[in-house]
Amino acid sequence: MNILIVGNGFDLSHYLPTKYDHFMVAMDAIENWDETKGDMGFDDLFGSLYEKEDYFFSYTKSMYKTDEIKISFSEIKKLKKQLKENVWYRYFKFYRSKTDTWIDLEQKIEEALECCAIFFKKIDVKIEENSKISYLFKRLDERGESNSIKLHNREIHILFLLGILCGKNLVSSTPIHIWENVDKNDSEYYKNERYRNIINNDFIDENGSYMLYKVDSAVNFLNNKMKDFILLFNLYLVEFISKLEKKNSFKNILDFRPDIIYSFNYTDTYRNFYYEADVDFLHGRCGYSQNIVLGVSDLKDERLKKIKAFGFTKYHQKLMNMTDYQFFRENKKIERALIENRVGSPIRKVNQQKNIRVVIWGHSLNISDESYIEEIFSFNKVNDEFVRVTVLYFNDRAKFDLLANLLEILGKEKVENWMKKGWLKFEENPDIAKLNGIEPVELPKISAS
Repeated sequence: MNILIVGNGFDLSHYLPTKYDHFMVAMDAIENWDETKGDMGFDDLFGSLYEKEDYFFSYTKSMYKTDEIKISFSEIKKLKKQLKENVWYRYFKFYRSKTDTWIDLEQKIEEALECCAIFFKKIDVKIEENSKISYLFKRLDERGESNSIKLHNREIHILFLLGILCGKNLVSSTPIHIWENVDKNDSEYYKNERYRNIINNDFIDENGSYMLYKVDSAVNFLNNKMKDFILLFNLYLVEFISKLEKKNSFKNILDFRPDIIYSFNYTDTYRNFYYEADVDFLHGRCGYSQNIVLGVSDLKDERLKKIKAFGFTKYHQKLMNMTDYQFFRENKKIERALIENRVGSPIRKVNQQKNIRVVIWGHSLNISDESYIEEIFSFNKVNDEFVRVTVLYFNDRAKFDLLANLLEILGKEKVENWMKKGWLKFEENPDIAKLNGIEPVELPKISAS
């Protein structure tokens, strides 16, 4: 039996621009597009990366009909409005230099939620003490009213970006969104005396001498904006990735045809490019009826559980989106293969044990998917069940990180045992371009303006 497990690196090996940075660069290009130029094309979306990622995009343009990717003027206007209104996009954009991968994105979501939990807790304490809270929020180094809430600069900034706090221009007394004014680094911004920190009135319920903060409303607001962000990402995958048509068919890049595919991607690259197969999309699938899962592994802070922020967890989204698929232990095909390999099994043929071959391509083996990884390596404990795992890697650095992640999750003893017995091995990714005789093309020179 042959099982293929794919992650984002599988798409990248096929020179599809599905990195986190690819998505953010394309959205930034749309946001800043001069509408007098009309429609946008592939070069308009990704041209700013051509110098930095010359090798990657020279093969992308060689393999795919990139000239057919177009985004209309009307769609650009619609997307600009959605990007401007989405607080999660603004938050991710501001911290983009510190966010390289989709795993980093998950960590930024977790940081934002923890910041909100701290803020909500401080509000609860102040209201319990004074029945009211000040609309003004102070930095920790400022003096304030007895019922004002003090936060660290970083906490204030994150809450601003998320729309939980608003900025108030002291000259016009008009509430403003922080992203229209943050064009410098954090320290310089906070020296600006023209702005004060005020609570977003949408989440305040004031009744005479008493005040309530509607935590549920704030959490629902963030949850809905995250759903909107997922829709933006889905549109990106549908319109700019899935529509990339190959110039020529690809040769099969593996020495087997998988019986089962477990995909941590949202795209259907294997079936689109090679053969039909049974695919379970463990984190959902992009499309016009998308069910993408994008969130944190769990809520580590009890305060987050108290405010019921479960909508940001992958397991909640999986259950809601019906993507909580059976994995190895529940799969009937795998279970039958295991039974056939057992000594004394009534359906086992003499000396006919067959390896259950697992190939992992493009998955980081990060702790965020710990439960899946532990299950893959839960076999061969008492007796050899003939489960054999091959991890494909892009380069030596990637191999180093993959091995380190396995050691963190499984422990030194198990990893050493599997490798010594030949049950686990590492191999380089197949070179898609080389196997198909594809040569890179010269990229156009894109003006910085």
